[in-house]
Amino acid sequence: MFSPAPAASPLTYGLVKSFWLAAGGHEDALAQVTFSGQGDLPSVFEVTSFASASIAAAGLAVASLIKTMGSGAQAPAAVVVDRRLASFWFGLSVRPQGWSLSPVWDAVAGDYRAADGWIRLHTNAPQHREAALAVLQVPAERAAVAQAVAHWHSDALEAAVVARGGCAGAMRSWQQWQQHPQGRAVLAEPLLHWQEGSSAATPGWA
Repeated sequence: MFSPAPAASPLTYGLVKSFWLAAGGHEDALAQVTFSGQGDLPSVFEVTSFASASIAAAGLAVASLIKTMGSGAQAPAAVVVDRRLASFWFGLSVRPQGWSLSPVWDAVAGDYRAADGWIRLHTNAPQHREAALAVLQVPAERAAVAQAVAHWHSDALEAAVVARGGCAGAMRSWQQWQQHPQGRAVLAEPLLHWQEGSSAATPGWA
C-alpha cells in the first residue's frame, strides 16, 4: 500500500505517483519509495516536494533498469530520498572551490511594479537586456527601469519586450494563468510525451 511517511507530505507522494505512472511504471513499485530529512526551499510553490518526487521517480527508473538488465547487480529494495539534499540540489548544484560564481541575476533583471500589477524582466542575456531597455527607452539603471515600467500595463510591456526579441513575463495569479491561452495550452499537454518507435525501455520494476 502506498502511504505517506512522516518525512514527506501527501503532495510529495502524489507527485511521485504522477511522475512514475506517466513514465509507464508499475504502481506497485511506489511502495518502495520513502523520504527522510526535513526542510523546504523558500517558495510560494512546493519546490522541495517537486524536487524530492523527481529524484524518487528517477531512482525507481534506475532500479527498474538494473532489474531489467539482469547484470547480476542487486536492485535496491527501497528508494530513499533525503528532502534536505534534494532541496540543496534544486537550489544550487555547484559549490565553488577557490573561485566565485558570477551573480545569478543581471543588475536590471527582476520583478517590477507596472501600472496594473507586476512583471518580471529577464535581462541576463545581453540581447534580452538590450531589448527591454530599448522598449523602455532608459539606461541600464534599476531606478530608471522601475520608473519607466510603472507607466506600462504589464501585458502590453510583456508583448512589447517579446516583440523586440527580449524576455519578459507579466506575473499572474494561478487563476489568471489558468485562463491565459498559454496556461490553457500547458494544462492541455500530457505530463510526458513518448516518441513512437523509441527504443527506450518502459520503467516496469514492481
